[in-house]
Amino acid sequence: MNRIHLIERGDFPENLVRIEKENHIYDSGFWFVAQATAERLVGGQLYLHDAKDKPARFGGTILGYRVAEGGANEGKIVFRCQASMDAKGARAGREGWGMEKKIVLDDPNPDTREVDR
Repeated sequence: MNRIHLIERGDFPENLVRIEKENHIYDSGFWFVAQATAERLVGGQLYLHDAKDKPARFGGTILGYRVAEGGANEGKIVFRCQASMDAKGARAGREGWGMEKKIVLDDPNPDTREVDR
């Protein structure tokens, strides 16, 4: 299953915003991820960690995404997720991290021209 692990540094409550309480729907915040990669992650899993070696404190299924417009976060990806208690506590391992994220795709596409910053 496609998945992304993200490290959320500091106290950024705006990075995890509850959209629908009854359905456990959240917006994940603002991340440097190529739009082509974000598209491939829809239906996969998103995990938020405090550090690479810490278990996820939040996780869920990626329902969709949007590209932020305007302001300091312009161009960054915001993932919409349905939180799951099963995803909380997931570990990513120490290998494969770069720029405070770890992206695991079932079928990586080596021909992609976009870069995840």
